[in-house]
Amino acid sequence: MARDLRAGYDRQVIVNQLPGSRVPYFMKSGHGPRSLFAGHVVTRLARAEDTGGLFDAAIWAAGRGAELPLHRHTKSNQAVMVLAGQLDLNLEGRTYRLGPFDFASIPAGTLHGHRAHGHHTRFLEWTTGGDGGKLPEALGVITEFCGIPAEIEALTANQQVCAASLDTAFENGAASDAPHVSTVPPAGATPYILESGEGERLIAGDQQFTFLAHQGNTGGEFISLTTRGPKGDRIPRHFHEKHTECFFCLEGAMTMWAFDEEIALGPGDFLHVPAGTIHAYRLDAPSNNFMGILAPGLFEPFFRALCDPYPGYDFPAKPWPFRFDRVIAKLPELDLRLVEGPPQR
Repeated sequence: MARDLRAGYDRQVIVNQLPGSRVPYFMKSGHGPRSLFAGHVVTRLARAEDTGGLFDAAIWAAGRGAELPLHRHTKSNQAVMVLAGQLDLNLEGRTYRLGPFDFASIPAGTLHGHRAHGHHTRFLEWTTGGDGGKLPEALGVITEFCGIPAEIEALTANQQVCAASLDTAFENGAASDAPHVSTVPPAGATPYILESGEGERLIAGDQQFTFLAHQGNTGGEFISLTTRGPKGDRIPRHFHEKHTECFFCLEGAMTMWAFDEEIALGPGDFLHVPAGTIHAYRLDAPSNNFMGILAPGLFEPFFRALCDPYPGYDFPAKPWPFRFDRVIAKLPELDLRLVEGPPQR
């Protein structure tokens, strides 16, 4: 079965360039096509043509004062994680100051905008369901510059008009100074903020998982979670038939295998693993943290089977039970195909 799924691939992982088709590829931190847009340098990590139409992803970088005015997307669901600096995010008239590893979910129809508060602000954004993620590339200017723009440039009236063709409508509005955060994702598709470390926390062995977004928050288009753990063994090689898995290293170091290629990931590195790609990972530093984006979100039951609720905010000093037996019992229901035996823990 794995051989049939791989028939369309050349088994080579493309490095530091967007492939233009749904194949495995790796983007080292800082690499990717860049656009100068409204005082931001936006580096593309993924486009619809690279992900089989599943999502767009980019890293935005800006200095204090750069902003994107209030706007809505009719179809696009967005999520944001701050990587450095501080970002003032306006959601439906309320202002939230986000710091590193804070997360925001922005469903379609949400009035939102942002202003960089830190001098070196960077955030990861991904978009599903519409064309909102294409704004910087379509309306900005191609640039080789990879730093923080020295000048703050406002979005022009012409750019705001052209944005209408990209599922985006800019609106007037004022923000109130009323910060609000959540501790777990809500049940449905409503805008919310999670402070760093907050979310639904689960445990399996020595790895702690935190759900940032469930299927219910995104209309099933994706799930997102972070994984924290110590240096350890490689997980079993496996593949998925129906969903794409992406890995973004936040802290520490990890080794990934995609087909027969070994890839080292450090902070800011991104690996795209489409359905049918045999893959595995290993955590290599004493303390590690990476974010996973899985689209569509149908792999959520795997984590429900493997993990138990966990009160802590980091991986434990003493590993908890590793209940892979529960995964094996539900294997026919899960989008998981093992290429080698389950781990012996």
